[in-house]
Amino acid sequence: MNITKCALALTLGAVAAVSANGETADTHTGVVAANPEDAVKKQARSVHLTYLGLPPKMIAAAATVTVRETAPGTYFSVMGWSCGYCGIQELWNGSHAVIFSVWDPVDPHDYSAQPDAVRAEHRAKVIYADPLMDVARFGGEGSGARTMAGYGWKVGSSVRLRVTSEPDGTNRTAFTCWLRDASNAGTWHRLATISTMNRNGEAPGLENLYSFVEDFRRDYDSATRMRRAEYSDIEGLSAADGKWHPIMRAAFTGDRTPSTNVDAGRVPGKPRAFFLATGGATTNATTQLWHEIK
Repeated sequence: MNITKCALALTLGAVAAVSANGETADTHTGVVAANPEDAVKKQARSVHLTYLGLPPKMIAAAATVTVRETAPGTYFSVMGWSCGYCGIQELWNGSHAVIFSVWDPVDPHDYSAQPDAVRAEHRAKVIYADPLMDVARFGGEGSGARTMAGYGWKVGSSVRLRVTSEPDGTNRTAFTCWLRDASNAGTWHRLATISTMNRNGEAPGLENLYSFVEDFRRDYDSATRMRRAEYSDIEGLSAADGKWHPIMRAAFTGDRTPSTNVDAGRVPGKPRAFFLATGGATTNATTQLWHEIK
């Protein structure tokens, strides 16, 4: 079903604001202030769920996010992998959006990367985008293709995203992002398909799966604001046996910002759900960074 025909509250207004104010944050780069002490004051630490025990040769993955606390300038990435990531955002002006990005075949940790530095034939290319998705190039954290649209997600409501992969010719892989929200629980909506060149001649799958919460506003006030989300029903489709497998294990990881007001853990009463929290009054009461969540 075309996304323009469903009640997903997608609007181009938020995308226009993004373009006007430079709010196309794709990064989760860690310390951006001049020194660690200033970084703690400036930004909430980016925190991740790094998933463990993944099924072999994943060709698709899905996860659900339920935001519990948010603040302007926050990215709740539902899934990231070796070639890209997708999720929902609260922009600087308080509007909400959905975003799906795929990298060029470059180092994603090159924070000086320019969007047009990669030769055109080597770039990630958008094969399909729903008419309401704004399409653009991004840089500053590697480079690649970004698709984005205003999307009226709400605190306490669940949003489920799915990413699938398939060959695109002999030297590229196409990733497609699908969305299903609480008001349309039985229907998947195709947001975009982005193709990227294979690395070292080998087709990438959805290895190195993770989720994260990031403060991209980084204006000192943003560090005082708590962000908290639950990630649930994470699963991967294995090409080895053609079956979906639940992903039950995760490690708690973070960026280089040395803030200690971060936390992660399992959601009580929900064996297939984890939470991530950062910023503000968050206390590290559940899981230490760099440890597996028990």
